[in-house]
Amino acid sequence: MKRYIKLYFVYLDCAIKGRLEYKKDAVIGIFSFLIANLISFLSLMFVVNAIPDLNGWNKYELGFLYGFSMLPRAVDHMFTDSIWYVGHQYVRKGIIDRFLIRPVNILFQVIAEIFQPEAFGELIMGVLLLVACGRNITIEWSFSKVVMALIAIFFGAVVFSAIKLITASVAFWTKRSAPLMSMVYNFADFAKYPIQIYHPAVRMIMMFIIPFGLVISIPADVLLHGSYSSWLVSLVIILVATVFWGIGCFIWIKGLRQYESSGN
Repeated sequence: MKRYIKLYFVYLDCAIKGRLEYKKDAVIGIFSFLIANLISFLSLMFVVNAIPDLNGWNKYELGFLYGFSMLPRAVDHMFTDSIWYVGHQYVRKGIIDRFLIRPVNILFQVIAEIFQPEAFGELIMGVLLLVACGRNITIEWSFSKVVMALIAIFFGAVVFSAIKLITASVAFWTKRSAPLMSMVYNFADFAKYPIQIYHPAVRMIMMFIIPFGLVISIPADVLLHGSYSSWLVSLVIILVATVFWGIGCFIWIKGLRQYESSGN
């Protein structure tokens, strides 16, 4: 474990140096994500202003939910964005070969190889929304709620990464799984709205099949309305994140055994 921790920081140092080699490009990337999410949020506010109350949620609560939804996604984007390349090109072009010849865990190499500073744009936007909208909402903070929020952000990022890993691993059989990855990953956009507005079947999918609602909508609901027990929600999030990451690793290992280099 100590070896991998030390090795990760070596990879991280190389990744950051590589991304900052063109500093202006990195800065533009951060601001582009910031602006893209700002436009998306303004679109949401345009809809909310036309319908001031959405199932009991006012515009400040919806803004808080939107900001909260960006945090686990930003952490996932920052540290595990390289999983996308597995579905896009690593398998199809045989790039996985260079990971196979090194005496280090292959999945570790894939994840550690890339660091995305553009995610700071999402992170900054999310925090600003939480602060700005939170000032107009009465939230009864407690130790359990703070712990739950931190767990939801960290383990929510694990869920995002696990779902990427599951869908990316399909490429070992199909050679390319980018469309599937995008379709499933973009399901997270539904979690930017209160989960109560959806049909029960959709809510079930968002809770346990593609559980973005569990790690985003439910924790935000607890923070704003105290609808569920903070400790229970925390426990369920940890359990679901662990199960999904385990499933992702299982499918990844199965896929590697099926892998055949495409050559070049």
